[in-house]
Amino acid sequence: MKKRSGLSLAALLIFALSLSVLLYSAWQALRAPVEAKSALQGWEKKREEALALATVSASAEPAAAAEDETPLTDDMVALPAAADSTGSPSYSGGEIIGMITFPKLDKSVAVLEGTGRAQLKKGAGHYAGSAAIGAAGNSVLAGHRDTVFRGLGKLKPHDTIEIETAEGTFVYEVTGSRIVDGDERGAIQASDQAVLTLITCYPFSYVGPAPDRYLLSAALVRHEPLTAPSP
Repeated sequence: MKKRSGLSLAALLIFALSLSVLLYSAWQALRAPVEAKSALQGWEKKREEALALATVSASAEPAAAAEDETPLTDDMVALPAAADSTGSPSYSGGEIIGMITFPKLDKSVAVLEGTGRAQLKKGAGHYAGSAAIGAAGNSVLAGHRDTVFRGLGKLKPHDTIEIETAEGTFVYEVTGSRIVDGDERGAIQASDQAVLTLITCYPFSYVGPAPDRYLLSAALVRHEPLTAPSP
């Protein structure tokens, strides 16, 4: 009798635990879009502030504004104004630094500094040790496969990716993709060119922590400087 009661109690505890996990997962899934939308709104506010500064700069230094019309070349890929002498951005952790857009997927999400849990709930996270967006080097962004980077596997070579920051819009062209083990070291290599690497878990439909990583690579093809709207 005692044995049967013990088994019943254990079964009840397992059921309660499973129900708690299910409810928590459902709550997280409902909360994620709200946080992602809030982060995008945060970037829109920062964009307006940057445009206001551009307006002031354009009226004070008209000659400097004209230089933005010069075609972009490899030698002209400058570091953002917020970067230090090493080319790494000086953003603070959790700061909203831009917006990434996938024209083919008709999708835009915020880009935040850092790849912690809090950042990846709101958008794509920029690895603090990687190159600044648009700078010479490898800019690395991470995102969850079932939220901000959903559909990443549909992108093919020559598809474009746009990243808007306070320095303007950087347009990248997809060059390829590969799948690596989640524990592989050195999978993301440094580069002398301005390139972009997007990383997410793989397989995309895997239930639970996925064992592999999907790496999508792209090269910078164009820089559209931030300009103030015409009066």
